[in-house]
Amino acid sequence: MSKFKEAKKLMQQKREETIKQIGMFVEAESKLRAPVKTGHLRRNVTHETESDEEVSKAWIGSNVEYGAVQEFGSVTKNIPAQPHIRPAIEENIGEIQDIIKKGLST
Repeated sequence: MSKFKEAKKLMQQKREETIKQIGMFVEAESKLRAPVKTGHLRRNVTHETESDEEVSKAWIGSNVEYGAVQEFGSVTKNIPAQPHIRPAIEENIGEIQDIIKKGLST
């Protein structure tokens, strides 16, 4: 294998590990911020990651049926928003950037 291909594969592996770290970090931060009545929403916040040769992505969310209503609120049901996923990202941009810098350093 050429040195270029080896370096490309190494960077892809680093990117995949980095996105997994970010997913776990944001999941944990979201759980800390999730509104709690029974704890069902908090227990069901999770993350998934996906990577290919060019891009890595992380999804943080919940399959709880009322999760989106908690995050965004509902005007028709008079339920105020209690965001927990967006603040987990927005309030930790610096930490996420640090994870990226450390994870992708050569």
